[in-house]
Amino acid sequence: MLVAILLAVMSMRITELIISHHRTRDSVQHQPEAVFPYMVSLHTSLFILVPLEVMLLGRPFIPLLFAACLSLLMLATALRVSVLRALGPSWNVRIVRPAAVVSRGVYSYIRHPNYLAVVIELACIPLIHTAWLSALFLSSANAVVLFFRIRAEEKLLFSLPGYREAMGGKPRFIPRVRAHGR
Repeated sequence: MLVAILLAVMSMRITELIISHHRTRDSVQHQPEAVFPYMVSLHTSLFILVPLEVMLLGRPFIPLLFAACLSLLMLATALRVSVLRALGPSWNVRIVRPAAVVSRGVYSYIRHPNYLAVVIELACIPLIHTAWLSALFLSSANAVVLFFRIRAEEKLLFSLPGYREAMGGKPRFIPRVRAHGR
């Protein structure tokens, strides 16, 4: 089951890179970003580290952990799909100046739902087969990469007319819980 999940995620990542390449190849709106190669390396290492840890360290398969992580992975996938729907043709894995500020759909609650989906994925995919060292390493490395990536992305986004007004008061990852009746 782990191999099937890794292959499915790998095929999604490759498809995302191909789509993004076509969308940015002729774009002058593409921002140079030093952290992108590290993001690609991090996501690629998922497909190497997890199987190695499972095989070399004999990680056990725990059905309850599998079910919980698979459920969270499905939630992350639904979140990613909602991001794709909200952004439409503006979606990209690169930092690109969007044609318009998007504040609908999942963006009406948080500024970076796609990064939240990635955080969940990088924590849960390794744990599907108890590869906790990989989950810890990938999640930690992702936190460092996202620190720099989000700073670069928000520098561009906050320079857009209307972004600060539409998105500035929203949290980055976790929606605020509002009391009933407010």
